[in-house]
Amino acid sequence: MKKKSFGLGLVITLSTLIYGVSSNNWETTVKIIAFSALLPLLVTGVLSGAFVSGDRNRSNYHTKVDRDEASKNKWSISLLMFSAPNAISLLVIVLIAMLTES
Repeated sequence: MKKKSFGLGLVITLSTLIYGVSSNNWETTVKIIAFSALLPLLVTGVLSGAFVSGDRNRSNYHTKVDRDEASKNKWSISLLMFSAPNAISLLVIVLIAMLTES
């Protein structure tokens, strides 16, 4: 599942970059890549419980089911693998834009 997620993220990144080069519309390209990079990271944070307070986190820890935890971890890793190529290409595009602008 990790390889499929990474491959899907790579396909989205490459197709978006091809669109950006062919249409010379880099604003839309950056928006699509940023959305594809940041939304999975946000969902991963929600699945891992990163946005809850200490009391709620402690309560969730004591009432969790191991099967649910394994499923959440599997989805979190898959979403991170999907987000990785998009985040890397977004950083590269932003760095190129910063270096060519000055």
